[in-house]
Amino acid sequence: MTLFSQTSLPQFDSKPEKRLEKLEEFRQKFQYDFSVVDQVPISASIPDEAKAGTLWNLKIVATQYQIRRNWEKILEDKDYVFEFPLPEKPVSEIAKMLIDGDLLNYIRYTNPDLGVALKDKRPSSFTQYYELFKQFDIPEGGDKLFDDGEFADYFVAGLNPVMIQKLTALQDNYGFNDDHVNQHPKFADDSIEGMIADERLFVVDYFELALLKDGQHPDQPKYGYRPIVFLAVPKNGDNLEILAIQNEQGADALVLTPFSGKWDWLIAKTMVKVADSNYHEVVSHLGLTHLLIDPIVIATFRQLAPQHPLHTLLVPHFEGTLPINALAVKTLLPKGGTVEQLLSAEIETGYEVLRIKRNSFHFRDNLLPANLKARGVDSSSKIKNYPYRDDGLLVWNAIQDWVSDYVDLYYNSDSDVANDNELAAWTSEIMAPDAGRVNGFAPSEGIITKQVLVETLTMILFTCSAQHAAVNFPQGRASAVAYQPLAGYQPAPTTEGLDEQGATEFLPPLDRAIKQVHTLHLLGQTYYTQLGQYNLGTFSDKRVVPKLWKFQLALRGVESTIKDRNKTRRTSYEYLVPSKIPQSINI
Repeated sequence: MTLFSQTSLPQFDSKPEKRLEKLEEFRQKFQYDFSVVDQVPISASIPDEAKAGTLWNLKIVATQYQIRRNWEKILEDKDYVFEFPLPEKPVSEIAKMLIDGDLLNYIRYTNPDLGVALKDKRPSSFTQYYELFKQFDIPEGGDKLFDDGEFADYFVAGLNPVMIQKLTALQDNYGFNDDHVNQHPKFADDSIEGMIADERLFVVDYFELALLKDGQHPDQPKYGYRPIVFLAVPKNGDNLEILAIQNEQGADALVLTPFSGKWDWLIAKTMVKVADSNYHEVVSHLGLTHLLIDPIVIATFRQLAPQHPLHTLLVPHFEGTLPINALAVKTLLPKGGTVEQLLSAEIETGYEVLRIKRNSFHFRDNLLPANLKARGVDSSSKIKNYPYRDDGLLVWNAIQDWVSDYVDLYYNSDSDVANDNELAAWTSEIMAPDAGRVNGFAPSEGIITKQVLVETLTMILFTCSAQHAAVNFPQGRASAVAYQPLAGYQPAPTTEGLDEQGATEFLPPLDRAIKQVHTLHLLGQTYYTQLGQYNLGTFSDKRVVPKLWKFQLALRGVESTIKDRNKTRRTSYEYLVPSKIPQSINI
């Protein structure tokens, strides 16, 4: 419910003192904190105005209850022994947690850290990793270890579909050559030079992970990898095909193809999944959604009065963001916490990569159409089946039309934008080195036209909703450890010859596997709110109603189009179906 019945721009408000009074109150409540991740701002507290609704707590409680039951059934079915027993609490104490809304301690109770396994330290086969799903089903697609079509589609419809780019020239550190290409029957008469000329060759290169320092499990070392993936579209084809994986950065590194040994090829793909998971969790997910939006939430409350139409529009898209980020800081990100336990690297070097990528991210250069074009994979690309791009653009355009209609209600001209002093202060604070630190949030002259304002708001709403959905909910499938381990437990091979037992050694030990199942099940299965569905009373201005109906109708059209597309896709893509896109970053 909006706090004020009169929605107006500051230059047209007859009672500016009321606006200033409320802004001063919010400026005391909302403060920046740079102490968690050096040079990356998050909110220092969770004021009441930024808290999520009761249903948010209930959704997390329900998923955590499933996780607790899964823990219990794992221990019932197997005589596993860990350093610590599963904690028990009286019903009264559990009830008090729920009544008090004490999510932190409820999460620690339902998904406790039992330490390392003292016997049966690791599953002995790939199959045994799937036996960790007791209370909930193995995620759909999480058993497709040997499907190379699904693996190629992973880069355009998987956990992290934002890395692939057109290859325009071979680099000196590439060991990939025409012999690798011609092994594939769909490319028997192709060449690297010809595919580059035809713009049919693509690459995913994890060189930026070189900054990560490998971590340590209590029982053994962990390993991160920096592979290079080569994919291409066949002549007259639509779908990507996987051609080769170079398992490290040097030109003399081992290069494998789908026609290498069965287990050698599977581990090459597994190493890619490990690298991709580490980049995804640190950069694509945490850095460029959660920690990109957090300071924008702060600045919105501090600089846009509740009467401001942009405050009214934006705040529903921030529901739950500060609370979930605070939970992450307490449960996932500390030294020795879940992130460091599950991922391959020491947390300090993960923070270094996060800081570099978050603070160098250029907001306007990464508007979805611009990002796709820069990577050479926009709609003119030879990749005809790119579900993240194709569905994402549908949602982007629907959001942009909604935002444009909304802006037109309050800004009659560019001069209205240029004369909005609260908008100017909001923009400056989001970009300021001692505040939001969002690089390239506005052109050098600021936000002074309706077009730039619409682009900016579209990017914010898309990031809060669709972009976060695209990089968050595939984590449900990634809870299948054998499909997507978050760390490696053997060094990158230098020769071929693996068997199943040797391949299994690359996967996590039992304690980390269970933690991955439970953590990613929570993140990938908790849905709260829905894009386009605003609470009753959000907009007091009746002129908004027909514009909102138009937006909701557009989203229904997008949903229908995506469902039709999925009927003919090699890999179905559900993550940008509008009914499955939350309104905000809240998990």
